[in-house]
Amino acid sequence: MPSPFLGIDIASQALRAFQRALDVTGHNISNVNTPGYSRQVTDFTEITPTTFFGTKVLALGQGVGIDAVNRIRDAFLDARMIAAQGDLGKSTTLSDGLKQVESAMNDTTGNGIGDALDQFFNAWSALASNPNDPATRVQVQQAGSLLAGKVRSAYQDLSTLKAQQQASVTGTLDQIDQLTATIADLNNQIRNKPTFGDVPNDLLDKRDQAIRELSGLVDIHTYDQSDGSVTITMNQLTLVDRGGARLIPRTFDTATGQLSDANGTYDVRGGKLAGVMQAVNTISGYQSQLDLLANTLRTQVNSVHATGTNPLGTTGINFFNDANPQTGAIDFDLDPAIKADAQAISSGASGNPGDGGLALSLSRLRDQTLAGLGGQTVSGYYTGLVSQIGRDASSSQTTGSTQTAVVQQIDSQIQSASGVSLDDEMANMLRFQRSYQAAAKVLSVFDQATDDLIKMLP
Repeated sequence: MPSPFLGIDIASQALRAFQRALDVTGHNISNVNTPGYSRQVTDFTEITPTTFFGTKVLALGQGVGIDAVNRIRDAFLDARMIAAQGDLGKSTTLSDGLKQVESAMNDTTGNGIGDALDQFFNAWSALASNPNDPATRVQVQQAGSLLAGKVRSAYQDLSTLKAQQQASVTGTLDQIDQLTATIADLNNQIRNKPTFGDVPNDLLDKRDQAIRELSGLVDIHTYDQSDGSVTITMNQLTLVDRGGARLIPRTFDTATGQLSDANGTYDVRGGKLAGVMQAVNTISGYQSQLDLLANTLRTQVNSVHATGTNPLGTTGINFFNDANPQTGAIDFDLDPAIKADAQAISSGASGNPGDGGLALSLSRLRDQTLAGLGGQTVSGYYTGLVSQIGRDASSSQTTGSTQTAVVQQIDSQIQSASGVSLDDEMANMLRFQRSYQAAAKVLSVFDQATDDLIKMLP
């Protein structure tokens, strides 16, 4: 049987419902600039009617209540964003790394290895024309020292960049552990909320934002659980589950792009971690090419120079330092005898004054194609290396720009669905305000009617 004060109850319920709706609208407006925030909406519902007896059993509505406060999310767009963030993290990280390599190997200023090669062969050509000139022999010594120094310097610069990228691998693993710990903590908070009938919209937003950041670091897959928590894996490696966060393995192999622990190996296919590992592997490839260049110069120049006799009457001297096995670019330098005295340089096989045949042969090495360099000349091989670095950097930059555009497009779609529109919120605020005023007016009418009824009593 309805209470005599049912009208007052209905009006007061409406006042409370519209007040909460205004609170939700204010919450949306205040978080319009909060990263990862999802617009929330108030779902109204009729309160279960009560029954009373007239000529028959009748139902009488009891007003309005709030069924839920829901956040607006599109699961499909969220999944697309996770995948796109992984691709973006990989491409931009690789692009940044290769830009640094391109700067280190920049040969357009006339001060790089290419120019040093030209000076080296030009010096031998000059010695061939004037084998008795001590100053020309010093020029060969200086040109050889300059070339060796440029090769060593380029290799050391690449080693420095490689070390920085390797350190970045460790730093990225630390970031992953921090984010997975955050997500696990949010899982626990979210898991406990529904017990008390609460829908933790703001906690869900924080968790989604953390997952989005994590997807930029490594490729992940997420699985929603019935208790509200989320499980996160990376290619069969569990990072977060109901038990909490799992530390990511710290043993990595950049050559294969894998992490490993006692339980197995795991491919890293996306995110910043994959980009850093690929950058390390790419730089190692460039260093191998510099090693091949240095060892080829050692072999070709030394094999000719050692057959000559220098003005000191000595033969069998290498021009560049050498060892078995060869050590590559890391210590590429002149042979100690050549470095100590330019007179140790041979210009001819006989050692006779005016014999410049050996120097002429070495100057012609500039145009000689070598099987060890893939049928290229020394200069052509180095030019190809510089061009490859430029192509790799340009390609990674293009890929990064494309992925940036993809992420921006998806983010725009997410904002369209989940973002806060101040115009819409102001319209909602006005609507709820008017509804509140109307409910207040109804309450006033019921209050007046009740007062009149009480005054009629004797």
